[in-house]
Amino acid sequence: MADYSVTSLAAVGSSPDECKVSLVEDPVLHAHPGSPLEAPLLVPLDDEFLQVPAPPKKFLDKTTSKESEGPLLGVEEPPRMRTRRLAKQVLMFLCVSVSHIPQLGMTLTWPNALASHIHHDNTTIYGSSLHLHDWQMDMMGSMVYVGSLPGYVMAGWLGRQLGRRWSMVVATMPGLLGWMLIALAHNTHMIIVGRFLSGVAMGLATVSVRIYLAEISDTEIRGAAGMIASVMLELGGLATICLSMVLPWYHLAFVVIAILLTFCILIAPCLPESPTYLAINNKDEEAHKVLVNLRGHYIDVDKEIALLKEQNKQVEGRTNWDPLLKPFVLKRILIVTGIFCISNFCGTEVIRANVTRMLQTTGMALNKDISTILVFVLSLCGNLIMVMTIDRLGRRRCLVISLALLVLAYTVLGFTIYLTHQPDHVGDKGVEFSQDAAHSQLGVGEWLPAICLMVAALAISLGVGPIPWVVSPEFFPTAIRSQAMSVCTIIGCVVAVVPLQLYSPMQVVLTQAGLYWTYACVSLLGIVFTMACVPETSRKKIW
Repeated sequence: MADYSVTSLAAVGSSPDECKVSLVEDPVLHAHPGSPLEAPLLVPLDDEFLQVPAPPKKFLDKTTSKESEGPLLGVEEPPRMRTRRLAKQVLMFLCVSVSHIPQLGMTLTWPNALASHIHHDNTTIYGSSLHLHDWQMDMMGSMVYVGSLPGYVMAGWLGRQLGRRWSMVVATMPGLLGWMLIALAHNTHMIIVGRFLSGVAMGLATVSVRIYLAEISDTEIRGAAGMIASVMLELGGLATICLSMVLPWYHLAFVVIAILLTFCILIAPCLPESPTYLAINNKDEEAHKVLVNLRGHYIDVDKEIALLKEQNKQVEGRTNWDPLLKPFVLKRILIVTGIFCISNFCGTEVIRANVTRMLQTTGMALNKDISTILVFVLSLCGNLIMVMTIDRLGRRRCLVISLALLVLAYTVLGFTIYLTHQPDHVGDKGVEFSQDAAHSQLGVGEWLPAICLMVAALAISLGVGPIPWVVSPEFFPTAIRSQAMSVCTIIGCVVAVVPLQLYSPMQVVLTQAGLYWTYACVSLLGIVFTMACVPETSRKKIW
């Protein structure tokens, strides 16, 4: 059976007076009898998204060459006004994404600071000793994802009940409590509980921020909006590594708390609510005001609000999760889940949480701290590149390029470790290398492992790391976006726990070289999955 989807509005006709609106409907959301959208034009989709024929050039001259944000009024927006309006949106993206610095970037990267300090100074804030086994160090990364599961479950409900803006504020509460426990911890159990609570905050913040960015941004820069959040994530990771060189792990926790309070008190209350959320909750006056501010005066805002409400009427009066059982929605949930699985099993989160330990176990002679910083600098640079290219190249092409680079980096890294570093023994602390053996190797064995990890970090940031979070809110209509994205991210986080918690055991079973070759095979499988199953969403209208 063919699928159908709401994708865009196209102006058809040789003049503005003859212009009509052509609509293609999603089977999940049907128009009510007697509504203006009754008996819409149904056209089978090719590759999930309909490519609407372009209007005649004579009409385009009077409108715009970009995909419209709504029903155009037939007058082109002045370039200077458009630039000013988009700059205002980018400023909003930056403000919203500040929450990703502490709640994702610093949260996910903090285990590197702990691993670095625990080797030379294992004291707590009280001066007592703290001893962690290898499996407990693995839990520092995996427990965040365990905690994110209830966060993702609650995020869908909070997004519908409180709106996008206030759900971002609520998301900081468990994070504040969790980081306070970490800062004041005097034993391992307090740290683990703190990591769990910070994971709850991460799950809540991820869904609310990503959906908010997708709903306030213009179609042509929606990918860049999602990438700005990823840039802030990497910036938080880089800040954690740099600060860990001068601050102990428990003082870093106080820095995270300060940033969370700044976002919660000073930034979030100043942001407007999502116009899409306002429209489907019958707050038309507020939605109109926000839409004019975001889209300008060159679209018919009232008509766009009417279309948003019409497309989401189907789920009114039904239980929140019922529409997710539609075959069309289930198919897209499976696709997004597949992207998350590929991302996690090719080492995305393992590198972010354990790059310090990975550099330690390669036995390389380069400075560990400098190498760790360079890894995160390249990740940040990759995300900055994606801000400028994701909407031009498209999601699929970025994924393929990213995964191809990962195949190369992991394959070379595996062979380098296999040929140049032989483990002394495997004990309670995992794979250990002889310092004499490692430093006696001259040539590429001393620097190539770090270079490969840097290339892998860059490749991850160029696609497979951020793109699952970019496309997950794009695949679903507004009325079920929170719930659908929650389901996708829940499954993705369950999968993420496995490579993080099994990082040390997999080195024992597969050897370190075999672990990287496994990541390379998963990346290769990801290329096939992307080409066969992932539809392109770049520059496609979402409702």
